Amino acid sequence: MIEKIEQNTNIAKVTLHNVVDRYGIAADVFSALGEHGLNVELISSSSSGRGRADISFAVLQSDLDEVVRLLETTKSSFGAQELLVDKNCALLTIYGAKLATTPGVAGKIFKTLSESGINIDMISASLTVLSIVVEKGKIKTAAEAIQKEFQ
Repeated sequence: MIEKIEQNTNIAKVTLHNVVDRYGIAADVFSALGEHGLNVELISSSSSGRGRADISFAVLQSDLDEVVRLLETTKSSFGAQELLVDKNCALLTIYGAKLATTPGVAGKIFKTLSESGINIDMISASLTVLSIVVEKGKIKTAAEAIQKEFQ
């Protein structure tokens, strides 16, 4: 079921905290990054339900300074109250053609991580790829636990 697991410890998580929750904000944020040649590895957003939201995304550490410079100068246009950076994270990417068609596989992966004492910081899923951001020091343990569970 799981064909490959990749580990990337060369990422950082950036969060625009308490952004105005309205249409077009995500387009503005990610268009600005793209116009400056900055790629995003993973995106996650959450709404507080009170007209505000957090937009978090992972970027390569080599791009982090430029991302922060850009967002510090533009965050007020997004209505963001704060820009947060977490360098102590890593990206675990799980590949498998049957990930989306096997009931319960995501739950099994998340339970495996939980039982290994690993908290999930961000998740992104597609039909064949599950990407998970975890604490950098636990990335190897996370990969090994999932490999063992799905042997």
